[in-house]
Amino acid sequence: MKLINYSLKVGNNLLFDNVNISFEKERINHILGSNGVGKSCFAKSTIGLLKYAGKIEGDSDISLIGSYSGVPQDFKLLDIRKILELHFNSNHIKSLCQLLNTSSIPNNIPIRKMSDGQKQKIKLLVFLASKPETIILDEFTSALDKNSSLEIYKFLNDYIKVKGTLIINITHNLSDVENMPGSYFYISNKKITKILDKDKIFDLYIKGE
Repeated sequence: MKLINYSLKVGNNLLFDNVNISFEKERINHILGSNGVGKSCFAKSTIGLLKYAGKIEGDSDISLIGSYSGVPQDFKLLDIRKILELHFNSNHIKSLCQLLNTSSIPNNIPIRKMSDGQKQKIKLLVFLASKPETIILDEFTSALDKNSSLEIYKFLNDYIKVKGTLIINITHNLSDVENMPGSYFYISNKKITKILDKDKIFDLYIKGE
């Protein structure tokens, strides 16, 4: 994905001004920045929920998965799998289930009764069934406990190797960056800047500029 002269204004607030940056395929691209700089607004603009100026190359097949993304809460894992296998490649669904280790999730309890970690696995199963070219995660691990986060990290690291897609991970959670090798970007002064060193982005985020 490439941003070309990208600008985004929400109301009277200019969040991004003439940004030119590329995100790498077959990598987890971590985006960090302080509250209010426009991380989630950027994510929503990539799928057309917010109008922007400039151009986003590679925006034709994106799955945006955030805390606000949902699946029917009364469905069970068994229901979800049946529906997905009817509409998508069954071998791909089975592969996703194996990577996500959904065998640890009971088949016959509704999603609303699942743990936060189990719910996030179901979201990934549903949103990745269509094999999107780009996946944008918006604060995806923010509500997860340590064990659930580690399971998600393992899945995403494995998924990148197997599927070779592009993942953008918008996060406040430095554990994401520590446990998922990739590329690092920092938002400040209405720009998105690539940071070459993981320690430097930790320093920028913790101490500010």
